[in-house]
Amino acid sequence: MGTPSGPSDSDVNGTALKDRLRDEPYLFEFFQAVRLLERFFPAQAAVGTFATPPQEVVRFEATPALAFPASEIQALAPAEKGPALMKVNFMGLTGPEGVLPHCYTSLLIERMQAGDTAAFDFLNTFNHRLISLFYQAWEKYRFAIAYERGGRDRFSHHLLDLIGLGTPGLQDRLEVLDDSLLYFSGLLAQRPRSASALEQILSDYFEVPIEVEQFAGGWYPLDVGTQTQFADGSGYSEQLGFGAVVGNEVWDQTARVRIKIGPLSLEQYRDFLPAGSAFEPLREITRFFSNDEFDFEILLILKREDVPRCELGTEGDEAPRLGWVTWAKTKEMAADVADTTLQLWEGGSYGTEPESSDRKVERVHAQSA
Repeated sequence: MGTPSGPSDSDVNGTALKDRLRDEPYLFEFFQAVRLLERFFPAQAAVGTFATPPQEVVRFEATPALAFPASEIQALAPAEKGPALMKVNFMGLTGPEGVLPHCYTSLLIERMQAGDTAAFDFLNTFNHRLISLFYQAWEKYRFAIAYERGGRDRFSHHLLDLIGLGTPGLQDRLEVLDDSLLYFSGLLAQRPRSASALEQILSDYFEVPIEVEQFAGGWYPLDVGTQTQFADGSGYSEQLGFGAVVGNEVWDQTARVRIKIGPLSLEQYRDFLPAGSAFEPLREITRFFSNDEFDFEILLILKREDVPRCELGTEGDEAPRLGWVTWAKTKEMAADVADTTLQLWEGGSYGTEPESSDRKVERVHAQSA
């Protein structure tokens, strides 16, 4: 199921990795080293932003040498306050890969040996910005890297726009994390939305077998004004073959969709019951996907080997609940159990009152006969 964006503290704040980056920076690739620094120190500004250099997580310098570089990073010096100092070999105005003629690097080395670092510090003002923009260019089209900062980067915002959650007033209102829907933005942005897309989203999100059955059909109550009533004979509902209906309900074969979930283990089965942890996310995702255009019911399928025995007096999750987790079982079931049907929400396409329990029983008996 969905998880909060970004890594947990236990993933990135291990002292072993920090110490290795500090003691052996030459073993790290440049982009990965900067990425780790940003994750280690999230309170400091990211590289290449509009913050001032002292507020950023790392300060870049070009190595003042002409020797062949053995690694991308020459050295990394963490600071107690302010940004760490990273010397790089692969880019800069001067240095082994510098764009200026090598005589400028030689001149800088001579002046630094004499104790004059003014020119070196001046050029590093430009080196820092150039290397920072180089890192930003690398990160720009790598969604996973930018997402680590909390899921509110530019690319995530564009994906939220695609699925209809682009404004702050529409965000963080569902029972599921908005970030978990970003993964399915391609399917959610399709028009018209299809049953196969919903099936793919639900089965991937909940990691259980799911099948979406269309045209399941259902009985819907008629408003009083549309029921057949004898008056002067001119009304639409009074004409046989046109609008006359015997009773106060009508069968609509197209208005209901059935979501078959399973076969499930007993623990998974309980999760999809109305009091379970998966029921509300299932309802929210389905409603968000369908825009309330159809009624949905779910059919839970329990593995035959997981069907529990009914034991009165048990408490908690093991307590029998009629209609949900109660079966008269004397031996192992011959097949998976598929007799638990739940409404995700009550419909009202033709009226305002949901189908009563008594009417459901009468209809089932009539259909059986």
